[in-house]
Amino acid sequence: MKYILSTTLLFSLILISCDMETVIDLDIPPHDPVLVLNGILDTDTNAQLVVSHSVGAFSNSNPSFINNANVMLYKNNQFVDSLYPDTNVIDVEYLNEYTVSYLPMYYYKSDYIPEKDANYRIEVSHSDYNPISAETSIPDDITLYNIDIDTTSSEEKIGFTFSFDDDANEQNYYRLKLFSSCIKSWYDASGNLIEGERFRGDAWFFSNDPSFPAGVPFEGYTFEGSNVVFTDALFNGQQKTITLDVESELKYADCDTVIIRFSTFSNDTYSYYNSLGEHSDKGELGLFGGEVIPVYSNVENGLGVLISTNSQKIYLKPFSD
Repeated sequence: MKYILSTTLLFSLILISCDMETVIDLDIPPHDPVLVLNGILDTDTNAQLVVSHSVGAFSNSNPSFINNANVMLYKNNQFVDSLYPDTNVIDVEYLNEYTVSYLPMYYYKSDYIPEKDANYRIEVSHSDYNPISAETSIPDDITLYNIDIDTTSSEEKIGFTFSFDDDANEQNYYRLKLFSSCIKSWYDASGNLIEGERFRGDAWFFSNDPSFPAGVPFEGYTFEGSNVVFTDALFNGQQKTITLDVESELKYADCDTVIIRFSTFSNDTYSYYNSLGEHSDKGELGLFGGEVIPVYSNVENGLGVLISTNSQKIYLKPFSD
């Protein structure tokens, strides 16, 4: 989660040359806090998002959760439901002086589950801030076919191939994300039954798909990772076949399944993920400066982002007995 920071501060910028020193006093204008909205509307779960506020760039304080905002959800310009704070705390990760820290936050939630092929708007108001709003749309379903899972040809990798038809009437955006996780019961060294323990492990997929971001070829592949975002620029309106080789730290004896999550989303969601990746790769300012890459926001009068996804899961390893 990204926050824009600023504050009131009078400080001295010292410029040192070979034979002189110049002191420049800068008067930084005060920062007026604004509402910050961050959320993902997903067809797999109920609507939930975080509402907080911005703080100053030179402030020692941290953004904090706002627990008394009015949050309303609209579908296709029709009111659907209000969202209310949940009591279960979540830890939001952020970068603090080159170290990872966590902020305690809470979700605003509704029992409503977002639907495919629909436009959604969130409106947030609070007596201490200007009201904000954000819109996103969830695409229709994508049918996957010609699914082939090969767990026998290689001892190290799972071969996975599938196809889908791209809609020629609009630009489409996709994401593949890999999970390696399961819950198993097992007996320890003393013969005691350990029930329901979760196993997790790192997993990667390898591909030469031309629609994926291409890196330096390594071991015969131009792409390696556990997550990829891509568009239909090279196959607009055509049948698309994707081939992956999947590798996981978890073996059959350790875990039941490896999961590929295939998602479709709208332009605002793609813009956010793409700018976030660019920001991570190029946006860090080092000693000699760098390229400032802003993270995409679609929140009117505030900060943050509201994005959405329509996703389905494909199990690459069948559940064992």
